[in-house]
This record gives sequence, C-alpha cells and structure tokens, in this order.
Amino acid sequence: MTRRIPFVLVLVAAAMAVPASTASAAGGDVTVMSRNIYLGADIIGLATAPDLAAFKVNAEAMYGVVKATNFPARAVGLAAEIKAKKPDLVGLQEAATWSSGTAGDPAAATKVDYDFTKLLLAALKKQGMKYTVVVDQVEFDFEAPTVTQDVRLTMHDVILKRTGSKVKTGKTSKSRYKVITEIPTAAGLAKVYRGWTAVDASIGGRTFKFVNTHLEAYGAGIRESQAKELFAAGGPLSSKTKPAILLGDLNSDPTSGDAEADAYKVFTGAGMKDVYGTKRVQTFGMDEKLIDPKPTSNVWIDHILYSPSKNFSVRSKGIVGTKRFRKVAPLWASDHMGVVAKLRVK
Repeated sequence: MTRRIPFVLVLVAAAMAVPASTASAAGGDVTVMSRNIYLGADIIGLATAPDLAAFKVNAEAMYGVVKATNFPARAVGLAAEIKAKKPDLVGLQEAATWSSGTAGDPAAATKVDYDFTKLLLAALKKQGMKYTVVVDQVEFDFEAPTVTQDVRLTMHDVILKRTGSKVKTGKTSKSRYKVITEIPTAAGLAKVYRGWTAVDASIGGRTFKFVNTHLEAYGAGIRESQAKELFAAGGPLSSKTKPAILLGDLNSDPTSGDAEADAYKVFTGAGMKDVYGTKRVQTFGMDEKLIDPKPTSNVWIDHILYSPSKNFSVRSKGIVGTKRFRKVAPLWASDHMGVVAKLRVK
C-alpha cells in the first residue's frame, strides 16, 4: 500500500522552499571599473602661446607627444587590466578621438587618426574579451592648426558593458554640464565641455543607476557646480532613494585640505560612500610622456561611490595600472591609475 503525503505538508514544504530560492536570486555582485585612459598629451600649455605662429609650433609638438604616447600600444595594457578584473561595467574618461585635416581648411577635420574607444574594444577582443558601448557622450571638441596640418580633438565619456555579464542594462541618459571652462587661445576660444553618462541597470532583480563622469580639472568652483548638477532636477542622481553607483575622474582629492576637496564633499554630503572610505589611495601621477619609471605625483582623484549605503556592501576593491605595462616607452597605460570594486547590490 502506497502512503500518501498529506496535502497540507506539501504546501508547507513548498512555502518553505520558495523564500530560500527567492533570497538567493535577489540582488548579486556587480564589478565596476573607472578608467581615465588619457588623451595622450597635456593640451593646456597651448593656451600660453603668445600668438598664432607660436601656437602652431606648440600644437605640432603636442601632437608629436600624442603619437609618442602611442595609444594603440597602451590599449593592449588597458585591455589586460580589464581582462584581469572582468568588470561588468566600465566607465571610461578621456576616450579621445584625434582627427586631422588639411592645414587651413575651414571644414572640420574628418580623417580619424586615433579612435581610443574602437582601439580599446579591438584590443579587448584580441585578448578574448568582448565589451560593447552602452552610451557615449561627446564633450570637449576643438580643432586647431599646427605647422603642417589641422588637428581636432574630440573627447568622450563612455560606458562599456561586458558581453555575458549577469548585469542587465536598460534606459540610458547623458548630458554635458551647463557650467564650463572657457580658455582663450591664439587659435580661438576653447570651450571645455565636461559631462556624464548613465544607464539603468539591475542584477538579480535589484535595480540601480550607474553613472560615469569627468569633472573639470581647472577651477574648483566650476568642478563643485558640475557635481551639484548631478543631483539637481533632471540629473542622474536626482533621486534620493534610488540606489546608485557613481564613478569617474572627479578631479577632487578629499584629502587635499583646500578647495580641491569641495566637489568630492558634494557627493559625500549627499550621502554617497566611497569604496575606500576615508583611506587615501593614489590614482594619478604619471608624467605627460609616460616615460618616467616612477609616478611623479601622488593624487587621489578617481573614485567609486555608492548610495544609499543600505543597498550596497563592498566585497572587494583595488587599484589597477600601478605597474609599468612594458619596458619601452610608453611605460604606463595611462597617466591615471584605475579604480575597480565588486559591490553586492542588496
């Protein structure tokens, strides 16, 4: 005779099993990386040229530095960093496009010499990693003459997603900041636009906003105003309750003890937490040409922050790009180090 399990016991067993399954599926770990990949030269020096002739000479030398810092080679080193950490989402800053054209041609330069995003994606693919662009924001876009040609620099902030990641992405958004720096040069007024990119993401049914930004490098007041725009109406961090991860080159060192920390204080004042807490780390300091075997300065300006803190826990964190990626120049993959963290979304 076959014994029958009472129906009520079946219901109890099912009820006990469902919460355990649901709990295991709720939330999960997401690994994120912030990486300023360096435009390839210091362009601010062009503003000091006293006249157009001097500007052209300086611009010619500057573009020579861009070629010498060799992004196609650096892309291999950057791809290796990404492959080692396998971040689900990557925020890139200074993802430059360098284009050239005939000297004196009034039309915009369209011959692309270097597209940093495409070069990095190709390097990743060659190393067996596939990433796709989720959202791309065009920022600073300026063309100027050199001695031999016209050169155009277009800066981008980009979010990449790893193919095969368990993180799901949805609606994207992006914008330039309203507050900008304007730099007069012998070749015309350079309007230094900065901005942000964002995407709605989720893992295990838990949603969060992922935001990547690059704040102004010159001018603490402008940088602070840009940080506040992120929390204003229409900004990606305007919601005080929606979980969010913000990362990027904030150009703000919280340990500086002066106005350089003001932008960072906007984020912590809004309740955001740094994955490193108050522990100081170095994220910037290589020389312009990437040839010095040791960092030439020690600054903490690249960050990963999150809020509300109850929705996240930091599983691990680290700094990449702290070692030379090869023995010949350029020695470093970027003038910045990168920050990577694994966060549990709860």
